[in-house]
Amino acid sequence: MLHGFPPIESPSSTALILGTGPSVRSALKQQYYGHERNAFWPIMRDLLGGEIEHYEQKWELLLSHDIALWDVLSAFERKGSADSAYTTVIPNDFTQFFQGHPAIQRVLFNGKKAQAFYMRLVGYLPESCEFLCMPSTSPAYTLSFEEKRELWAKGLGLQQVSFKKHSPDKNR
Repeated sequence: MLHGFPPIESPSSTALILGTGPSVRSALKQQYYGHERNAFWPIMRDLLGGEIEHYEQKWELLLSHDIALWDVLSAFERKGSADSAYTTVIPNDFTQFFQGHPAIQRVLFNGKKAQAFYMRLVGYLPESCEFLCMPSTSPAYTLSFEEKRELWAKGLGLQQVSFKKHSPDKNR
């Protein structure tokens, strides 16, 4: 049985981003979205304006904008990293999480599989929260980086973002 990571969170978090469970590469690195081609951290850098060279900077970028990050799954069995490869799944305790984070107003699923697992396994939908399914930041999801970034900006309520130009880097 594989296990997910603890949440990146603070009591003042107003948004929660949920993935499914760590990929093989992320588990090896012990980092959320650790695959070099996953667009999650470059999108967050562009939208929130911060450095993402070190994992601690990635955490701080989210926390400084009151964004929490977690996975729907606490433990799971899966062959490889594909969303279709899950065989056994155990969800995290979201009732307790939401009770400890009453300021959360928006939950964004990083892809349809995260949303499907949440709805099937958890189904807890506090009335104070808006739930949105975002395009997966995985390199397997073929929407362009720019399209993903634009949709994530809208999902996070950042429609008026002016994107900084970044040269291509190994984090993308």
